[in-house]
Amino acid sequence: MEDFFGARWWREMLTRREAGVRIGRMGALAALAASVGLPTGCAEEAVERDTLELQKEQGWDVLSTDRSLDFPDRVFADSTGSPLWSTFLQPERLLTAWRPGNAGLHPFSSPTLVQALSQNSLRSQVVPVCSASMKEAYSRGLGMKDLLSKSQNPGTAALIVDLPGPESVSFGAAIADVAEPVITFDNWPHPMGVVPAHLTLAAMVYYALEVSNRAGQRSHGAPAVFLLDANRLLPYSDSSDRFDNRYAAVMPTAENLRSIGVSGIIYVVPNEYQKTELDDLNEDFALYRESGLTVTMLPITHFQKPAAVTIDTAAAKAASAGGPVYYYGGGPSFWPFFFMHYAMMSPYRGIPQNYRTLPPPVQRPGYAPVRRPTIFSSRTVGGLTGVGRQKPTGFGRVSTAVSSSGRVSRLRSGSLGRSRTGYSS
Repeated sequence: MEDFFGARWWREMLTRREAGVRIGRMGALAALAASVGLPTGCAEEAVERDTLELQKEQGWDVLSTDRSLDFPDRVFADSTGSPLWSTFLQPERLLTAWRPGNAGLHPFSSPTLVQALSQNSLRSQVVPVCSASMKEAYSRGLGMKDLLSKSQNPGTAALIVDLPGPESVSFGAAIADVAEPVITFDNWPHPMGVVPAHLTLAAMVYYALEVSNRAGQRSHGAPAVFLLDANRLLPYSDSSDRFDNRYAAVMPTAENLRSIGVSGIIYVVPNEYQKTELDDLNEDFALYRESGLTVTMLPITHFQKPAAVTIDTAAAKAASAGGPVYYYGGGPSFWPFFFMHYAMMSPYRGIPQNYRTLPPPVQRPGYAPVRRPTIFSSRTVGGLTGVGRQKPTGFGRVSTAVSSSGRVSRLRSGSLGRSRTGYSS
């Protein structure tokens, strides 16, 4: 249990070597200050730090303890209408709710964001949220659920959902009874954070009970749905009033995916205007394709609300449970086009012949991952993708002023010269 929940690092302190270097460095600074007649208590050193390591060491809101997080779409009950959402503010319970039932997926489920709740000052601020965009993503997820329910081999495809964090969470919650959600959120919230990770965490709390209840309904071989936060690569320029909590997604290898029966990837993106994967996924996706896995793209906007009210009983049931169903192509009768566009999955019943001659309401994007230079290129240890990935210089790091006591006193700006988005279109 300790390995999964990561309790070990909650207790970690600086290693002896790190402590020795720190003490020696501070001692030298103190000696220099004394030699020129400066008060040793005022000596400062510029140090660049990994943001997550800094937060674990000195608190999630380091240097911003006087600021509060903003939850503009807060609600007072969870997605089931229960007021008991606060019980999921315990990190162990929230992780259990979102933990995949398939043990083969456990190594790829990141507990990092949820583990931030181990700090009382954060836990006391987090509340559930439900925005209009979350509701829409949930309705589109219900449309995907309808398709997965019509497939005889849904587990052959893995979904990689790359939407803003709260929307990815909503999409995953909507299909949690027919798919295995895998959370990949690998940063902590911060009051000045570039990435609004606290909203993703709040969305997880909002859907926690629903996802937990749905877990027991999944059948053996349910497909994996990897939930990514597209905000992880938001544009950022070095600044003393922003905290760079960006991070790169870590994906399983092609061999990992094959070991759980996956032969194809469906990459879910915000809209049809996105033509490529985000930069940190480029090498992973290129390797998938080179190893023989099919990699396709699915704009979430291809799921649309029907123009007219239908008598579909399944849709009516879903609507009463969580919201209207947005169907692929805009109607419940268009399901055959999905299986023609994403042929790694087969429908339970055959596709009617006349559908092959009808104009489809939407087109599958002409997408294939191609290697391109990014700030994440060749950033792996030992030639392995995903595991061991190194951060690019100046990414997910902050430049700080450290006092002679070893305490971070303030953020420094202008020293890293970074201005990167990590996104290519």
